This record gives sequence, structure tokens and C-alpha cells, in this order.
Amino acid sequence: MKFMNVCEGELETLKMMSSHHQNSFVRERAQAVIMNHNGIKSQQIAEVFSVKVRAVYSWLKSYQDYGFIGLYTKKGQGRKSIFSTLGSEDQKRILDKIDQGDSVKETTCFINENFCENVSERMLKTFLKKRVYMEKNKMLAQASSK
Repeated sequence: MKFMNVCEGELETLKMMSSHHQNSFVRERAQAVIMNHNGIKSQQIAEVFSVKVRAVYSWLKSYQDYGFIGLYTKKGQGRKSIFSTLGSEDQKRILDKIDQGDSVKETTCFINENFCENVSERMLKTFLKKRVYMEKNKMLAQASSK
């Protein structure tokens, strides 16, 4: 991909995004566009961000096609949760293990042995937090509808 010519107004916005945006991936992509504009080759940009050159090409093409919106990840992209691939029965078995008093470490071992997944303790904790949050919201919704 050739070097992009970005107008002054867009360049200022990209600079703001690269230093202040809440999402790190948007900051990286904005910085990559700025670097490309300044004449830095995609190979060098890829080395700076420790990504493949194809990723940099994708970022630049997306920016070229969609502008600032192209710097964001679309909904549904990214790694899917391991727990979302499990059926409700399997999820219930995991929750039952926790309810029975098993530790997070024991439950993680149970998951890895029975479901052939590579689950870390941190992933299990995140799953449990989301599950508790969902249950809490469900109870609040039921209480408010009465």
C-alpha cells in the first residue's frame, strides 16, 4: 500500500485519538495511520506494534475506506468466550461446582479435564462475575415489574 495523504484536520483528530482514546487498539491504529502518512513503511509499523504486516495493511485499508470509523473493531469480531461455546447444562455443572464449595482452582481443573478447553482461573472468575451480574439484573428487572 502506498503512503496516504491525510489532510491537516484529519491529522489533528488522529493525533488526539492516538494519545487520548479510551481503547488501546484505536490508539494503535490511529498512530499507524499517522506513521504511514509520515512515510514509514508498513513493515516498520508492524514491527513497532508487534503485529503482522497484513494487520497494518488491514488497518490502513479500513481507514481509507471508512475513515475514523474504520479504526474501530466491528461488533462480533475478536475471540469468543470459551464459556459461550458450552451448553447451558455444562455451564450449570460448572456453577454447581462453585456452589458446592469448590475453589476456583479446583473448578478450573474440572473444566479443563471434562470439556477439553484451556481455561485459566482468570477466565473462570470473569465468567462468574458476568454470571452474577446477569442474575442480579434479572432479579432487579423482576422486582421492578411487580
